[in-house]
Amino acid sequence: MSFQTPNPKPATIGRVVHDARRRRVGRGPGVVGKGEFKPGDAVRSLTQIINDGIYPHRDIGETLVYQGDAGMVRERWSFLGESYYTVEFLTRAAVVIMRGREMARAARRGVSQRY
Repeated sequence: MSFQTPNPKPATIGRVVHDARRRRVGRGPGVVGKGEFKPGDAVRSLTQIINDGIYPHRDIGETLVYQGDAGMVRERWSFLGESYYTVEFLTRAAVVIMRGREMARAARRGVSQRY
C-alpha cells in the first residue's frame, strides 16, 4: 500500500502589481515639465496659505499669503516623488513652501490674467 501526499500549494512570497495611476517623475538637470517652475520664476498664489503653527513669529490661523499674491520661486526640490517649491512673497514678508498645483505663472506686465 502506498501513501500519496497531496501536492502542497507553494507559499506566496510576494506579488508585484503595476499601478498605472502612479505618477512619473522626471529626473535630471534641466528637466522642467508642464506646470513646473524654475528658480527665479514669478508666480501667483492660487490658494490662501494659513499658518498652521509651523511658521515662526506669526499667530496660528493667521493668513500668510492671500489668493492672487505675487511671489518668486527661490528653489525647487522633491520629496517622495512630489515637487515642492520655496516661494518668497515680498509684499507679505513671507517665505512659504508650496506645491505646483497651488500656484500659476504670473502674468507679464500689460497682460491680464484671470484666476
